Amino acid sequence: MRKICLLAGLILFGCSNKEINSEEIDSVEIVSKIVLPKIINETSGLEFYNNNFITHNDSGGEPSLYVFNESGELIETIGLNKNSDFKIENNDWEDISNDNEYFFVADTGNNFGNRDNLNIIRVNKQDGLIVDGIIEISYSDQESFFPRPKHKYDAEALVVIEDKIVLFSKDREGLVSDLYLIDKLLDGSQILTSEVSYDVNTLITGGDYNEENSLLALVGYNSQGYQHLILFNEFKINNLDNNNFIKYKIPLEQAQIEAIKIIDKKTFWVTSEDEGIGSPFMYKIEVE
Repeated sequence: MRKICLLAGLILFGCSNKEINSEEIDSVEIVSKIVLPKIINETSGLEFYNNNFITHNDSGGEPSLYVFNESGELIETIGLNKNSDFKIENNDWEDISNDNEYFFVADTGNNFGNRDNLNIIRVNKQDGLIVDGIIEISYSDQESFFPRPKHKYDAEALVVIEDKIVLFSKDREGLVSDLYLIDKLLDGSQILTSEVSYDVNTLITGGDYNEENSLLALVGYNSQGYQHLILFNEFKINNLDNNNFIKYKIPLEQAQIEAIKIIDKKTFWVTSEDEGIGSPFMYKIEVE
């Protein structure tokens, strides 16, 4: 059943501190539900690949990509250490995105803020999915690496727009999301500074961008267990301060949405981790 309820309040733009708020609309329908293989019980990223889907597991899993079809059947397992000059580890893989030439895997999960080996793995799509570059990243304003539960140095959503990788933070302290820009073809180390902060009031866990529609989609959850879809229509990478969003509540319980793939302006695939209930799932969702 579809229902719409507007949050009390207006769309606010905090220009002085570069924090941008928007509105929330509860209007998402679950169209279908697909059981995924248990080997990807911590599915944490989602992309299209050769008329199928490609995903990966979260922290501590094998450094592999998994291809599955729309029925949830596993098609292929691709180990990223095969024929690679790089030693690849799955420290905390959180998202995957792509352009015409590459997949980019975000080894940027940082639950306790103590990692000093954050990186993005660049995988050549034209050469048998072989790793051909590692982009090391760090945060310009991070002074302490002492482990703590609430901080701003975790990031779980990654998209590619033009010549940039766009990384979104998962801020357990402020519940905002900082946006960082990364040169996608520059190997070595890059030091990141927040370009803008979006007041999403949720923990961002995945993202996708559709160039044709200039649509940015993010997913996340809050401490009450509510799952959220956040849409930026006409997202502009060259005018970050003036992007605004609509926030939707996804009517799913006992789930933790970790990844999203745009189908069109109204329809999306999202995946949920196992969460101890037996299997991971992929859902097709639709907004009003």
